[in-house]
Amino acid sequence: PCRDQLVAPLYASSFEASSRYNFLYSANLARLHGGSGWSPAPRDRQPWLQINLLHKYRITAIATQGTFNSYDWVTKYTLLYGDRPDTWTPFVQKGGNSTFSGNWNYYQVKKHNLHYAITAKHLRILPVGWNPAGKIGLRLEVYGCFYAVYKESCEAYRLSGKYYSGNYTIDPDGSGPLKPFVVYCNMQENRAWSVVRHNREYGTKVTGTSMERPFVGDVQYYNASWGEVSALANGSEYCEQRIQYDCYKSRLLNTPNGHPYGFWIGRNQERHFYWGGSFPGIEKCGCGIAKSCSDARFYCNCDADYRQWSYDKGLLNYVDHLPVMQVVVGDTNRTASEARFTVGPLRCYGDRNTWNTVSFTKTTHMEFPTFKPGTSADISFHFKTTADHGVFVENPGPPYFIRVELNSTTELLFIFSVGDGIINATLKSPTPLNDDQWHFVKAEINVKMARIKVDEQPWVVRRFPSQSYVNLVFTKPLLVGAAEYKMRGFLGCLRGLRMNGVTLNLEGKVNELEGIKYNCSGHCWNTSEVLCRNAGRCVEKYSTYLCDCNETAFDGLYCHKDIGGYFEPGTWLRYNIRSVPITVAAQFANIVDPQSFTLGYNQTSEEIVFSFSTTETPAVLLYISSFTNDYIAVVLKHDGSLDLRYRLGLFINKYTLINRNMADGDPHIVNVTRNEREIRIEVDYMQPIFQSIPLIFDKKFDSPKSLFLGRVLETGVIDPEIQKFNTPGFTGCMSGVKFNNIAPLKAYFRPNQTDPPITIMGELVESNCGAGLVVLPPIPLEIDPWYTGPVFHINNIRSSCIKGSYHTNEPKAIESPSSVKPLTEEAPKKEQNLPKIQEEDRGE
Repeated sequence: PCRDQLVAPLYASSFEASSRYNFLYSANLARLHGGSGWSPAPRDRQPWLQINLLHKYRITAIATQGTFNSYDWVTKYTLLYGDRPDTWTPFVQKGGNSTFSGNWNYYQVKKHNLHYAITAKHLRILPVGWNPAGKIGLRLEVYGCFYAVYKESCEAYRLSGKYYSGNYTIDPDGSGPLKPFVVYCNMQENRAWSVVRHNREYGTKVTGTSMERPFVGDVQYYNASWGEVSALANGSEYCEQRIQYDCYKSRLLNTPNGHPYGFWIGRNQERHFYWGGSFPGIEKCGCGIAKSCSDARFYCNCDADYRQWSYDKGLLNYVDHLPVMQVVVGDTNRTASEARFTVGPLRCYGDRNTWNTVSFTKTTHMEFPTFKPGTSADISFHFKTTADHGVFVENPGPPYFIRVELNSTTELLFIFSVGDGIINATLKSPTPLNDDQWHFVKAEINVKMARIKVDEQPWVVRRFPSQSYVNLVFTKPLLVGAAEYKMRGFLGCLRGLRMNGVTLNLEGKVNELEGIKYNCSGHCWNTSEVLCRNAGRCVEKYSTYLCDCNETAFDGLYCHKDIGGYFEPGTWLRYNIRSVPITVAAQFANIVDPQSFTLGYNQTSEEIVFSFSTTETPAVLLYISSFTNDYIAVVLKHDGSLDLRYRLGLFINKYTLINRNMADGDPHIVNVTRNEREIRIEVDYMQPIFQSIPLIFDKKFDSPKSLFLGRVLETGVIDPEIQKFNTPGFTGCMSGVKFNNIAPLKAYFRPNQTDPPITIMGELVESNCGAGLVVLPPIPLEIDPWYTGPVFHINNIRSSCIKGSYHTNEPKAIESPSSVKPLTEEAPKKEQNLPKIQEEDRGE
């Protein structure tokens, strides 16, 4: 991957810090190998250094030094990244650790190659350890390449986790010559509509035209050319545009000589003589198909030529003809003759680039029209196979040809003859490519070079001499799936094949008798696409996947939506884990075979996760009781600090989660995981704390009984240590609560059984105002790729919006070219100022 230095070329204005020791240790002096370094003020208890990279980059490594010629260096630090300077995601290393090791002297460079690349515009470094004989001192550099931020369609955004509607920038031809443009994405549960508006939506009045001098009305799409909008339609599964012709003694299709008076022009400047509601090749309107026209002798209402207003309207949805580019009107030159036409916005859904998938089960190939790239070619596709060879695509000669193939388990071959003999570029992968997982291949050739890459591996480049001549002229059909004469056939799955930005419709060539089938399972194992969040289970579906959220505390299409509630003063929730004590027989079974016993008796491991926000103290946030004296509790003390209490057997173990005041109204997350005697504690984005249960104490949590949120009202005696925090009770928000496999708030607000084991006292209103730092998925954020996911609030930075809902301390319910200009009006300007959604950046 690229190793460009990203910090060195920045101006001083790109550096910020929480404070500085003095002007000799300012933030802008924190460049690697510089003559000084950054140091914060001694009183700064939460120091940070922040860098604005100005553009969005794909970052692959970070390196640090101490301050020049000093005893000042950082021994440990945390890296945060994001698209905006007020929301952050921590980089999580292998094993779940978010802390990097730093330096041991001031001059040597400590470099970390990130085990997954991150995409960000802003970085923040949090020192968490430094040389005890000095102070914090930091110089650094980060390494990476400019990252294209736009996806090819609204569907691609939806599949990457963008579930909210708004204006998005799309780039339908990828790296092709067409520019990105803004569309409105209407996100729905099972699809995303791309909507492109234009200047003919509100009706255009036409008079005084004839077939010799017709009115030709351009449809000028906002912020996009005809070619760019055509690329969107070409790459979509389905498109539609509503078209209407209002007439007063103005005929539409009926003519004496058989040539229609009016028609529309679509993609590739083709004329179409069918109207909305009809079909290609049939010169009719919708009423002609339905046999409901006002005059049965005609196939359109307007063709009756009455001296009264009438209309013909309907949908145009033959995707290969769309978008509508022009409307031609030729019969308004008679007395009182008048017409108006209206064209609706282009609406498309689906993405042929994403799910246009086929499987080759026999040695065969598809045949497409001859590839005519001109002076450069750009080929891209995804494949999955267990075979050790196979030709993906070839345009054979003679005399010239081009081919991309899998040559062995680890070799990809880009071979061609385009004017200077047979040449190849060979990529050797360090890992097998026939591992039955999806891989993305990209191959390019122009007068300067040919290159090929797979996934995130580096390009393999074959450069040409400056006098080279590249003649990309082929004479035979393009073949997909094998070479000419069905040689070296590919067995496996292929999807999203694009040639110079044009998607080939692989599914349109399906022939099961020949061994070409629809679709291919394995989306859940495709590391280049988004998977389910918050430990949701990915389930294979026909040509797509869904996320099973049943074992999580979340819901939504990707298990991404927090489920939480606002607790009014005095409100509490109890979830009955077990209604009766464990029987003697069960106790005996646990003693005989504790590994197989699953009733929850004497458990030695737990996982507790929840987020909360409040301004009131004290409170018992979460409490798990038992049929014995054992309990687990997370309490918010009078000073706003958090404690974890474990009573296992005769003794109570107390652990401080955080000393800082957490009753500040901001959302905070708590994550406690115990395995035997080891306890891992993490609050917000802070470095995890590890505690141990001493050997002299019991490690078994005996017979869990009930889980309480907000307040403890258990039968029997409650530990006085807990009771003093139990009044008046919790007031505020809780979200994403989970104890092992129990999600009490989800069980209450999203019940999947008739009588859930829940008791509620007081007013509990569904709200995600407590939603904070969600649990990171078990795969790297950039791979899934939810890098804009969780919002992190640090140093009391407030945000008015959390995960798409306003954040307040109050309860908030959630609801699950023309030849003639128009004669009577002037067309709107082509450019329309469309507000962008906050999470999408325009190209830098």
